[in-house]
Amino acid sequence: MPKRQSKTVGQLAAAMLRDNVRTVSGLLLLALLAVSVGFGMQWLSDPYRFPLKVVEVKGDFRYLDREQLQTVIAPHAEGGFFTVDVVAVCAAAEQLPWVYKARVQRVWPDILRLQIEEQQPIARWGEQGFLNRFGESFVPGETLQAVELSALPGLSGPPGQEARVLDQYRFAQDLLAPLDIRINQLALDGRRALHLQLDGGVQLELGSVQQAWLRLQRFTRAWSSVFDGRMDGLQRVDLRYSNGFSVYRGKVTPVAAGRKQV
Repeated sequence: MPKRQSKTVGQLAAAMLRDNVRTVSGLLLLALLAVSVGFGMQWLSDPYRFPLKVVEVKGDFRYLDREQLQTVIAPHAEGGFFTVDVVAVCAAAEQLPWVYKARVQRVWPDILRLQIEEQQPIARWGEQGFLNRFGESFVPGETLQAVELSALPGLSGPPGQEARVLDQYRFAQDLLAPLDIRINQLALDGRRALHLQLDGGVQLELGSVQQAWLRLQRFTRAWSSVFDGRMDGLQRVDLRYSNGFSVYRGKVTPVAAGRKQV
């Protein structure tokens, strides 16, 4: 048999290149693209090529200090159009108590637009805080003298119960609204008992949450025959009874009573 001639390394490499010319060409193209993208990103990331010229702040502000907002976001709004950290700008804005939500948008070629949704307080919470419509608490950190804020109902309860207390307030206010009665304060204590103070200062003791709404309905049913036109001088109505309630005027003995429960 004829002896097979061995191929040199060069010959083997040439044959491999010839057989895989498409693969090699693809790899070279990918390498070229990678290098081009790298240079392109480096070129675009230069803040001096596409500098931000305008930072727009949009939103309807009633309580938020616009200057404070601008001061907070300024360190994060630096750089170029492509390099500015929009996540950091958004996070910085949302750290302010009066900011509920922030959205950041780039607008070609040199604008950074910040859309702010301000907190909408619907109730006071504790000594210094407020609740928004979702039952989330926030503390502004400064004393506010706005008349509309001081007129908000005052709610209180254990930590973590903000949304539940707000729901209870809404339900109770819906029950009393047809009687033209407004709740000034509602408190859920550590024993899960509800205490209401009406706009005129009268206290309603409702006891445990499980029975509170039946007892409040008892109060509304008795309104026209017992309470309407007779609220002057009334201090407290204890509704924690199975079949009645106690009415207190000053230090006078209750004028009505039933069997008391918790």
